[in-house]
Amino acid sequence: MPRGVPALGQAITSAAEELTIAPAPKVLGDVSAEAVDKLLKFDPPPWEVDPRYHKHNTDARRFVDCPAEVELRWINPKQLDHVGWRDWKAVHPSDRMFKVKNKAMIAVDNTIRRGGAGGDILAWMPREWVESRNRLKAESVRKHSQSAVDRQQALQEEVRRGHFYKMSVDSAVHPSHTQGLGSDMKKDG
Repeated sequence: MPRGVPALGQAITSAAEELTIAPAPKVLGDVSAEAVDKLLKFDPPPWEVDPRYHKHNTDARRFVDCPAEVELRWINPKQLDHVGWRDWKAVHPSDRMFKVKNKAMIAVDNTIRRGGAGGDILAWMPREWVESRNRLKAESVRKHSQSAVDRQQALQEEVRRGHFYKMSVDSAVHPSHTQGLGSDMKKDG
């Protein structure tokens, strides 16, 4: 370890000299403003140019060719253990209806998985079955929503008739859209 205080005018070591001495700059040429603008202008994204990119990158149709009347979904194995297949069927690579584009996604149990052996399993169902189920779900949601409005109106009527001791309601409105953004819920002031 060096000792003492360095003296002024001391010789520079070769390593320090390499760091302090740099070559002089050279002019290589001029760049026009049009060339800079051309360099800074980007092509449109591939999902706007190529129609194959209209699907999300996890969409199964990017990895499997299948008929248009088939709906594909990735199903988590933990969800499968919990609720079962619910009328979905596993896509088997040996099925002639499906053609796997990426053979590495074929698992040893003859399923198509993303994310390795424990990953999501590709499943299918006829599209009209999915649409029918969506209609049933929409009807159930409508019934439950209307039930909440009816119960609120019944409670308001009971309060008006005096079923509740010394209580009155001037007006009541059922919230139809209760989901909000956090940015909308800022405290004023």
